[in-house]
Amino acid sequence: MEEHPLSDEPGTWETVVAECESLADDYRERDWTVVVALPGDVVPVPAAGDEVVEHVGLDVVVGDDVYPDLEAAVEGATFDEYEAFRAVSGGLVYLALVVRATDDEVAVCLPLYYRLAESERMFSLLDGGETMRTKVHPLDPDKGVEFIHEDPNPLLPPDWDADLSDEFA
Repeated sequence: MEEHPLSDEPGTWETVVAECESLADDYRERDWTVVVALPGDVVPVPAAGDEVVEHVGLDVVVGDDVYPDLEAAVEGATFDEYEAFRAVSGGLVYLALVVRATDDEVAVCLPLYYRLAESERMFSLLDGGETMRTKVHPLDPDKGVEFIHEDPNPLLPPDWDADLSDEFA
C-alpha cells in the first residue's frame, strides 16, 4: 500500500490547515459566506499516462459531508480573485488557497498539497500555455466545481518554469 504523501510532513500540513482556518475566520468577521474544504486527496492532472486531458491543474477530492456546502456557496457566484500562500518541503507543494467572489462576498478556502514527482505533465502543459484549473469534487467525479487560475504562478513552486527546462528537458 502506498504511503500517504502527508505522513512525513504532519507539522507542515497542520500549519497549512490552520492558516486556511484563520483566513476563513477573517472573511467570516466581514460577514462573507465561507467554506473550508479539507481534501481527502489532491492530484496534479493530467497524469503522465492520461490519454484524455480534461483539465490541467489540480484535482481535489473532498468529503461528501462538505461538498454540498461548497456547491451551495459557489452557485451563482462569480469568482474573480484568488491568492495562495505556498511552501515547498519534502517533495510536496503546500498551498493555502483562497478563491474569492468579491461582489458576492463568497470565499472558498482550500488547504492543498501535491507531489512534485507527479507534476511533470501539468508543468509541461502550463509551460505550453494551458490555463490552470482547480477542480473540487466529491467521490463522484461527475460532480464538481472548477476554479480557473489565469496566472498559475502562485500555485506552483518558485522558479517552476526554470526547473521544468532543467529537469524535464
